[in-house]
Amino acid sequence: MHESLRYLLEKVLSHYTEGDFYQNLLQAKEDYFSKTGKAFEEDEDYESRMASFNDWYCLQYQPDDTGRTFFQQYTLEHSVLPELIQAINDVNHSLFEYTGTSFRGQHVLKDILHDNKLTLAKEHSSPSMVKGDLFIGRTTLFKDEFYLFNGLRMMPKEAKKAMQKEAKKVRKLHSKREDLSFLFFTESLKTKWQRYGHIDVNKIFVFPDKKLA
Repeated sequence: MHESLRYLLEKVLSHYTEGDFYQNLLQAKEDYFSKTGKAFEEDEDYESRMASFNDWYCLQYQPDDTGRTFFQQYTLEHSVLPELIQAINDVNHSLFEYTGTSFRGQHVLKDILHDNKLTLAKEHSSPSMVKGDLFIGRTTLFKDEFYLFNGLRMMPKEAKKAMQKEAKKVRKLHSKREDLSFLFFTESLKTKWQRYGHIDVNKIFVFPDKKLA
């Protein structure tokens, strides 16, 4: 992630997890992990899951009926550069595949949910992945280059076909709410697979019927 974005999100997270906002944090954690599956400190992906929660808490969670996220509330009370506001507001939460590097050596991602590809910034650090890895995460465009957020949830490659099929159905709904529902449910299946690794992954990654609008 670009340092300017990371620094800003750290300030937002710090501001809205202390004092009177601590109860919001507890409620948000209960909500998030009830939808994506419980997390335990001994889980190998615990830190990345908490990073993903932090991103959701700042950027997508709406604590009251104002319809504003904590990031949006922060920008009303503090001076933030317009280019930073634009980048954060345009964050893309999706299911991705890491497809390796381009001929220029830049890292390339395929956005499976929204059916497009993007190339990460030239100076972007190398993701800890190999070609073909699948994950749920967030990207954004800042200063005409794409950046990947730190909060990632790796997905089993063996379930790629099932996830692609469901993503195609969800894409046709053209709804951010349905996108998030799909991503949360997919994460919950990953959590279930972690707990019951002896069961065939394709018996776990089963999606309910999706009615098109």
